[in-house]
Order: sequence, then C-alpha cells, then structure tokens
Amino acid sequence: MCNMETPDVFPFPFTPYKIQQEFMKELYKCIENGNLGIFESPTGTGKSLSVICGALKWLIDHEKLQKEELNSKITDLDDKIKMIESTSNDWFLCQTEQMEFNVQKRELQAKLDAISKYEKKMQQYKEKIKKENIKEKKAYVKLKSKPSDTEKDDSVSIDSQNDEIDKKLLLIDELSDSENSEEEKEEEQQSFHTKIFFCSRTHSQLSQFVKELKRSPYSENVAVVTLASRYNYCINKNVKKLKHNNLINEQCLQLQRKKTTRKEEKHVKKLKTTNSCPFLPGNQESLMAELLSDIHDIEEIIKKGEELSTCTYYAVRKSIQEGQLILVPYNSILHKNTRISSGINLKGNILIIDEAHNLLEAIERMYSASITGRNILHACNQLSQYQKRYQALFNAKNVLHLNQLSFCLKKFLTVFGATTKSLPTDNISGDLPSKLYTIQEFERTTEIDTLNIFNLISFVKKSKLIHKLRGFIEQYGNDIKIQESNKNKSGITQFLKSISNVNKEENITSPEVVQNENETNSPLTLILSFLECLENNCADGRIIVIPGSTVGQGILKFLLLNPAAHFHDVVTEARAIILAGGTMEPVSEFTEQLFLAAGVRPERIITFSCDHVIPPENIISNILTCGPTGVEFEFNFKNRQNTKLLDELGRMLINFCNVIPAGVVVFLPSYDYENIVYEHLYKSGVITKIRLKKQIFREPRSTSQVNDVLEQYARCINFPQNPQNGSLLFSVIGGKLSEGLNFSDNLGRCIIVIGMPYPNIKSIELQEKIKYLNENVRSDAGQNFYENSCMKAVNQCIGRAVRHINDYSSVILVDVRYRYKMQALPRWIQRSLTVSHSFGNTIGAVAKFFAAKKRNT
Repeated sequence: MCNMETPDVFPFPFTPYKIQQEFMKELYKCIENGNLGIFESPTGTGKSLSVICGALKWLIDHEKLQKEELNSKITDLDDKIKMIESTSNDWFLCQTEQMEFNVQKRELQAKLDAISKYEKKMQQYKEKIKKENIKEKKAYVKLKSKPSDTEKDDSVSIDSQNDEIDKKLLLIDELSDSENSEEEKEEEQQSFHTKIFFCSRTHSQLSQFVKELKRSPYSENVAVVTLASRYNYCINKNVKKLKHNNLINEQCLQLQRKKTTRKEEKHVKKLKTTNSCPFLPGNQESLMAELLSDIHDIEEIIKKGEELSTCTYYAVRKSIQEGQLILVPYNSILHKNTRISSGINLKGNILIIDEAHNLLEAIERMYSASITGRNILHACNQLSQYQKRYQALFNAKNVLHLNQLSFCLKKFLTVFGATTKSLPTDNISGDLPSKLYTIQEFERTTEIDTLNIFNLISFVKKSKLIHKLRGFIEQYGNDIKIQESNKNKSGITQFLKSISNVNKEENITSPEVVQNENETNSPLTLILSFLECLENNCADGRIIVIPGSTVGQGILKFLLLNPAAHFHDVVTEARAIILAGGTMEPVSEFTEQLFLAAGVRPERIITFSCDHVIPPENIISNILTCGPTGVEFEFNFKNRQNTKLLDELGRMLINFCNVIPAGVVVFLPSYDYENIVYEHLYKSGVITKIRLKKQIFREPRSTSQVNDVLEQYARCINFPQNPQNGSLLFSVIGGKLSEGLNFSDNLGRCIIVIGMPYPNIKSIELQEKIKYLNENVRSDAGQNFYENSCMKAVNQCIGRAVRHINDYSSVILVDVRYRYKMQALPRWIQRSLTVSHSFGNTIGAVAKFFAAKKRNT
C-alpha cells in the first residue's frame, strides 16, 4: 500500500487551535509511517479531541485507500488476463499465467468481499436499531423470565447430594475439555480491518473520552466498543453481589460450564446457586447492534443489557472483532494474559496510550506481586484439608502436582523462620532484616529450584484448583478439623478465625466469618500471581523478603525492574504506538527504558511537544523561598516537625487566603505529613483563622469518600457563607486528587505545592531500582530516575490548575530547593516563573493578579 500524504485540514467540531492542528498532523504522520510517538500536550489544550480527530481521520482515509487499491489491483489483474488471451499463442503458458493471476485475484476479491460484508452488516445493525420495537424487547424479556421445566423438585438422598457435590469439587484432568466455558471456546478470529485501541488508566477517564467522541465529527460513522471487566459489566445480581473481581470471574465461568442434570437441581437450589446464567446467551445480537451503531459509555451499555436481559460482558467481547475504535483500561492491554483472555489482537493495529506519564510505573505494578505469611499459611491449611479428603480419588499426576505445591508453600514459610504448624500471630524470633534475592538465588535458598514452576502454574490453571478449593471451603469449612484434640481446636474454621482475629474465644466461628474471609481474599490466587513472577528473566526482577513482627505480617514481594521485558510483544505486534500525556518529560525515560530496551530501532521513535493554549497573562507562577517573617522554606526530612517552619507555613496560608478568591488546593508530600501539618495548624489556631475566609477540607484516604469531599468543596466555593469566599483543600502529591481530576475555574484559583515529594532513599526497592538503571541504562540513569520521580509528581499537581483557554490560576511552589529544578517544570509554567526571596513581593504580585482579573470580569 502506498503512503498517504498528511492532510492540511482535519474535521473538527470547532475551529481548532494552531497547536491542535500541529498535533493532529504529527499524529497522522506517525501512524501512517508506523512509528512510536511520544506526544506531550498540556492538560486543557484539547488533547482528547486532537487524538480523536487525528487518529480517526487516518483510519477512515486508510480504509478508503485500502478499498481503492483492492479495486485497482483487481482491475489490473483482469486487464492482464484479457491481454494474455489476446496475445499469447502458447495455450499451456496462457493457462498457467491465467491461473496464477486468478489465484491473486481471488485473494484480493476475498478481502474486498469481507470489507463489503462488514459495511453491509454495520448498515443492517443501524437499520435494526432504528426499527427496534420496545414491545418486542418487553416480550423477549417476559419470555426469558418464564420458569424452566427443569426447576421441578425431585427427591434425593443426603448421601447422593454429597456424592454429587464432591464430584464437582474434584480436580479437572488436564486433558479434559468437559468443563470448558464459553470464554474458553471462543476462537480467535483474524479481523480484516485495522483497529485503533485507545487505552487510559481508569474507567472514568474512558467515560470522559466517550463524551469527547460524541461531540466529534466521527460520532456517526465509527464503531466504538468500550471494554471492561466482568466486575463492571456483570448484570447478574447473584454474581455481582460477590463484590470481588476474582470471585465474580470464577462464578461467571462456573455458571457456563457443563449443565447440571435434573437430579442435581435440588442440590443446586439448596446451595442457593444456579446451574447457568439467565443472561447467556440472551439477545446478544440486538445488544451488539446497539453497541456498534452508536457510542455508549459503560453505564449506558449496562442499561441496554438490562433492557434486553442479555450479558453485556460477552456482547462487548464479541463486538471487538467488528469494532473500529476499542476503548480499554490499562490492564487489558498492558498485561499479556489479560490481553489474550480479552480477545485483543494488536497485530497490525494502532495503540494509543493516554495519560502515559506513569506508564513505566504502571507496567511494573502489573507484573509485581506480593504475598504475606498469612496468605501462605492460609493456602497451606486449605490445601492440606482438600488433599486429605480426596487423596484416594486423585490420579498420580494430580497427587504429584499437589504435593509439589504444598512443598513450595512450606519452603516459602522458611524465609520467615516459620513452618506449616505456625499461626499467623506467632512472633518471629529475633529482629530479622529485609533481604533481597535474584529469582535464581531465591529458588536456591528456598530449595524450589528442583521444581518445574512452569508446569506447576499450568497445573493450577488447567485443573481449576483455585475454584475447586474455594468450593470445598464453602461446603466443608465449618466441619473439618485438622485434629480432634482437646481445647486447642483447629481446622479451617479455627484457622480462619486466627487469621482474621475476629474471635479469640475457643468456640466455633460462624459461617459468616468464613464467607467474609473468602470474599475478601483468595490466598491461592495471590500465590499463583507470585509464582508467575518467578517465570521472569532472572535479570529483570528481584524478590524482597520483609519479615514482620509476626509470621502473618511477613511479606514476600517480587519487584519488576525492567518494564520493557513486558512491552516487547506490544511493540513487536502493533503497527504504531502513541504515548500521549499532559507532561511527558523526561522523554528520555520512555525512549531508553521502554522503547530502546524493548528492541525498537531509534529511527522509529518520534517526539512532539506543544505549548499551552492559555495566554501568559492568565497564569502566575512563583517559587517561594521564605515566609512572612523571613524563615526559609526547606521541607526536607530533617525539618519535618520543625515548629518554626510549620508556624511560618501557617502565616503564609493565612496571607494567601486573604487575597486569593474561591478555591485553593494545597498539596503536601504524603498523607502522614499532611496530618502533621494539619494537627499543628489546628493546635496553633491557624485553622480557625483560615476558616474566617475559607472552609477547610482534607483529602480522605478512602476512595469512596472522595466524591463527597469534592462536592462539599465545590459547594462552599459556588455558594460561600459570608464572610467566607471559598474553600481550601489539603491534598497529597500522588494521592487521589493529584491526577485525573479537574480544578478548573473557581475550583482551583491557586495551586500551592509544599515541599518536594522525594521517595524514601532508604527503601530497599528504590535502591535496587537505582542500581539496576545505573548498570543497564546509563551510569547516571538511577540518580535521574530518583530526581524525576519527584518532579513528575509535582508536575501532575500543577496540571490541575488551568483546564481551558479562558481559565486563569496561580501556582506557588513552596521550597527553596525548587530553584534548582526550574528546567524540570512544564514549559508553560517556566514562561511566567519567578523566584522570590521576599514574601512581600510574592503576596503583592498574587494580590495584583487577582485584582486585575476581578476588574476584567
């Protein structure tokens, strides 16, 4: 296929800014040339619309050119066939050449027919939706809700019930396919058209992207699919109430496995479960037509699924093959196993990763895992009871693998100085230091180097051991004991009781306790994740043993040091990759630690950065080195609880609150330090003084409380109670409010960043990361990583300040050390940045700035 020229004009919902035009041109060119692009566009510059219009313009042009080229090649072949007939005198040679050309023509015609078939199907979907009759939907739902004949009760003996239950709890033979789920039966289909996968960190960010899509010029002619997990999409209330992702996945797959017989129906009822999901298959075709004909966010898709009484999760998965723009959360793309199980094929397709500033850290988190001594003891206990009950019924291979798994868990306990007879509450003798191992060293130390970890992991997955074990605990957890001895009762129930510390009495724990324990934690799932980490290349990760004060508190952690190892497949398969973000500096991290380390040729990597759309007069930024009485601001660890410094900080906040209108957001380095600052300001009376001007709020540690706090914060800004003129919000750098949230207009007239959020240099994990980078990237890469970790977090906080072209705000960086970090700040901040050695100058400039804005409004 010949290269397409980059267009000068892109369809846009309004006249785009110049920087948006440049962004779309560079994006189009990057995709067309199959490059890997790092695109920086400050928050508030319309990045999402630029991505949408640039990428979808390329996609539509690409598909149009593809059709034209197929038609052109078929026409050329027809002409060649006719020419041979008219000019050749050798009938054998004529026939041979015609056959060759006809084979080529059939291949091209098959591709063209596939495109035509797809376009026709999409048109049929649109027509179907237009003609859809609500009464037919209701009739379908009513029909589905009729009781099945198989729901009649048959009497059966208790022994028979137990026999049938036990059959379900036995391990699946690795060669058996009798329990394959619908998911496992899905065959990978090769899609004939190019797809764009748009990836963002959270579902809320994807929802924001959907809103932008709806107002774009492409809202009517692009098939959009929003992918999410069962946890988000499940509409079966009995499954959804499990509230834990792993449990929901397991139960969903279980409901799709081999149907129960009529004889088993009564046992199923008594266990308060169902033998199949009432929403599968359901009216999948109608829901797919809805999904592919119009743009929907997750909530809208769930609503459509409920209306049609059909599973939204599987309808969305089936729609991937026919979708053109697929919206996915980070994990679904970047985690290989999740990518494969979700039916995502990146080969020849485009990947756009938004909010990519923390991409390296995100990959490291996905492929890291940790387990506690409590998890290991819990898994040992479950496995022991399960083996004792069914030992005689297992085949030799299952017995071997179960014994290997038990051996593995016992050896893991030895690093904490514990055995399988230990309790989680047992004290660890001596003050053991944290230890760091390579994978090879850890396997030798724990003596598991004789085991084939790959085969063991395969056994756990294929035998459905995790699911079987959970079913076993649910069924027998209250009845089984390790030994029938005296007052020190044991067994699974008692063990779970000791783990949860729910009841220190010696009576039997209630079934609810067991259930809650299993709902919140599946120990073997965590063990499996840790075992999978041992499959990594020895040089790419480390294992850290962190002893606790008790056996249960000890931690085994795998730390991934080389994210490029898990990005290699993505880079190899995708046609082009775009990393987009508001602040992508330092770009060298992505080029060196991700692309080049994944084997990319340097000439494929391109970078693009644009300035902010807001005019310079709408932003004032200042590095404040001292407070009102001249005390120097340096919030390092040594000065953490310096009362003189905290008093000066209080005086500074009071002054700023007197001159800054509406909302002020104060970012501090950590939750602990935020608490120290707030407690000191409260005791010294500063909080009372600030409340004369601003209502005060604090970032909650619980995610569930964030929205409530933000709503109250906004309400006090929009409807202030006299004499107050707004709100002040204490937040944490890198916390829940420092990324992905908008403090636009009155919500963020001033962003104050106090101190510098350097990570703990004494951390064994950080030290190993620095050492790895120095040895494998560059001699100074580790120190640069340490410095960049701080400034990247600060830049995300600053990005909350201005969100559109008419917005205005002030940014105050409170620490003398920022003088040496000016070049690491965003360019749009640097253009108005001043270093102040006098608090009077700063407060005067800020007061003047807001007074001028008040006159102009």
